[in-house]
Amino acid sequence: MGKRGQKRALDSGEEVPLRSDELRPPDELPEREAAAVRVALERWQELRLRAEVLRPMLEHEDRLMQDILDRGLGSEDRKTLRKLASVGARDAEAEAAQVAESVGQERQRLQEILMQNHRELLELSTTTTPDDKKELIAEMDGVLDELKKAQDAVHVELLATKDREDMCAVRAYGRSLNDLKALTRRLDCERRSLTKNSVLATLLVTVCRRILPVRQINPSELTNIPASYEGYLQILDFYFFSDASLYCFGEHFSGPNWFTRLKRNVAILSVSDADGNCVYNNFAVSGEYKTPGAPLAPDGGPLQSIEAADENGRVFDRRHDAEFKLLTGLCGAVPAEKRPTWSASATLWSKKPLCRSCAGAVSQVEGLFPRMSVAIVVGEPKTEEDGSEVPNGKRLKVNGFRVEPSRVPWAK
Repeated sequence: MGKRGQKRALDSGEEVPLRSDELRPPDELPEREAAAVRVALERWQELRLRAEVLRPMLEHEDRLMQDILDRGLGSEDRKTLRKLASVGARDAEAEAAQVAESVGQERQRLQEILMQNHRELLELSTTTTPDDKKELIAEMDGVLDELKKAQDAVHVELLATKDREDMCAVRAYGRSLNDLKALTRRLDCERRSLTKNSVLATLLVTVCRRILPVRQINPSELTNIPASYEGYLQILDFYFFSDASLYCFGEHFSGPNWFTRLKRNVAILSVSDADGNCVYNNFAVSGEYKTPGAPLAPDGGPLQSIEAADENGRVFDRRHDAEFKLLTGLCGAVPAEKRPTWSASATLWSKKPLCRSCAGAVSQVEGLFPRMSVAIVVGEPKTEEDGSEVPNGKRLKVNGFRVEPSRVPWAK
């Protein structure tokens, strides 16, 4: 419609159709709400530009989801998949058999897709949203809140004009209210385009855990694990879809391992002598029930654990902590008579901050290995403004420096 046509439509009270990408505030709004809506729509336009930058990533997510659906899952009703994915759905055996039959010969290909893309699927199917997408969604929510506030205000005005029986104003506010609702639906739809694949990935991953067999692995094949976040990802790669009843990370106790909400700590210890030879390299998972990696610390071992609180405030003996298992394992790898004069360097990486007990174990190791330097690194690396990564953790040189557990800055 040209400008003249739009003017005639406005003069006659007809609704002017909007282009699919056009953002325009309603014509009849109270002054305060009109200003707020204009600001909100300006923000929305800016967010659209930022969302466009994410489009290649979103299109890649779409292709990945479609690739999984094409392996026999796309023909299933979503209601069936949701029932199969529901927690404790013991009455869904028939649905599991139905979906498994639909997958049929595509089962191996489906598992290959999961293996090849599982880091991306993990990110999609967990609450850990990338920062750029998370910020965009949060700002979209802010715009939605402003539009809904304006809706509420216009609704109040509409009711007041009805009471006054001002039918001309009723029609004007009614049109404005409908326009605001339409804008809200459009923004909500654009927001869902950022989150839809996360919802779908969570559903498909849970379904795949129900219908696909566990992957057989040989733990001795996992070697040369760097004591870093990358080493942690290497561990997850190796144990992905392995049997949780044999290799328990604390999230699942049966079926395939899928690390969506990994609550237990994972730690890695790498130790080299003065000549650079690797003397000890292993990982451990906190807990005592069939945890992979380093074995449980024995009673009466070289190190003494204490009771300490976890992140939820629960206090218990920390002898089964991942860091304590590893430090005990190091003591077992080096004969007691060699420890006082043995020169070495060690890096202990931990997914979570050290508790007081494990910090105390580091102090005990300092006494047993006075000529060994230890670097302690916690969590993921931070990304600097120039794009470079630096360790996100505290580092401690143990030589001649004794740590009091209550004074360790990174202790929980």
